[in-house]
Amino acid sequence: MRMRQLLVFILVPLCVIAFDGCRRRGGKSDEKKNYARQLQPGERALVEVDASRLPPLVVTTADREQLLRALDHSQAFLAKSGSMRWYPISGITREQVQASVTALRELLASPLADAELNAAIHARFRVLMSVGCDDQGTVLFTGYCTPIYDGRLARDDRFRFPLHSRPADLVSGVGDQLAQRRLADGSLTPYPARDALLASGVLDGNELVWFADPFEAYIVQVQGSGKVRLETGEVIDVGFNGTNNHKYHAIAENLIADGKVRREELSLSVMRAWFHAHPDEVAIYAAKNPRYIFFTQTKGGPFGSIGQPVTADVTVATDKTIFPPAAPAVVQTTTYDVSGAQQAYAALRVDQDSGGAIRAPGRCDLYMGVGDAAERRAGFQLAEGKLYYLIVRD
Repeated sequence: MRMRQLLVFILVPLCVIAFDGCRRRGGKSDEKKNYARQLQPGERALVEVDASRLPPLVVTTADREQLLRALDHSQAFLAKSGSMRWYPISGITREQVQASVTALRELLASPLADAELNAAIHARFRVLMSVGCDDQGTVLFTGYCTPIYDGRLARDDRFRFPLHSRPADLVSGVGDQLAQRRLADGSLTPYPARDALLASGVLDGNELVWFADPFEAYIVQVQGSGKVRLETGEVIDVGFNGTNNHKYHAIAENLIADGKVRREELSLSVMRAWFHAHPDEVAIYAAKNPRYIFFTQTKGGPFGSIGQPVTADVTVATDKTIFPPAAPAVVQTTTYDVSGAQQAYAALRVDQDSGGAIRAPGRCDLYMGVGDAAERRAGFQLAEGKLYYLIVRD
């Protein structure tokens, strides 16, 4: 669910488990679009547009509370000296983002009605739009969440599918570089892909938690974080602690190609039902995704790639090599409720995360929150829209 460039915490998009191609949910296929299109050398991900391009924003009291909390997390990140290494990016400096976060927080903390808030945003902020996948601003919005599943700290006859802790020999990859394994003589060799890694037995003894459902273990693997409900009722957090950094592959495309599920019916619930009926197939299809994530027990999360907690229905995940970390943004797209019913969506968000499949100006992931309802919403989320960043005027 966004892989993460920070080496400690991660969330990865849930919907890309189900799909990572060029189809609009509820719409016709458009094979000409490539949402993963990369920028050309020297090309920027953002272009300034008139503030009139922004959709009207309606901000409830609950929205304000969530946004203020998220902006506080952005301020905490930007106050740290380590945040300087992320900037400048797409022509934006850390100081500009700091000023933007502060200015938006002041507006949201004031008793402005929606019309006044919209007018103030138009007057005080420059609006920078993602160029998208087509230089017209088209962005594909998927969804991710933090699932809660039953698990155990020790293996038994039922709980047999593990998450692994970080191996001692792992040397993390930078950017798109594969992680390396440090051998006994000090030399380095590329870290294996998922199937070879699991077959090698080198992770034996590194099991952190165990799940009864192999597909649930895979979902947490792809998410990069989760909550585990133990037999005592205690819920613990597990979070990202490294990856082999192989390129993420969406296994749904293999399920479709093999005739296991129909593209037009694809959703996380459909995939879950199929794997529930065919549990022995999980390992076969999971092996087609070479990326593998390692975990540690965490507290206070889940966390985004800037090392701060993510906020339900506020945090977004984007490519942090081209978009400004911690910056305020506006999302305009279509979202879905727990039943799959769609609604037009326009809202303030904050960019605090990244993801394994979110590596282009045409991709953005919406964080839906924790638990079953968030998982259902994330599983449906697949829609085009626009992504705008708010940078306060000098």
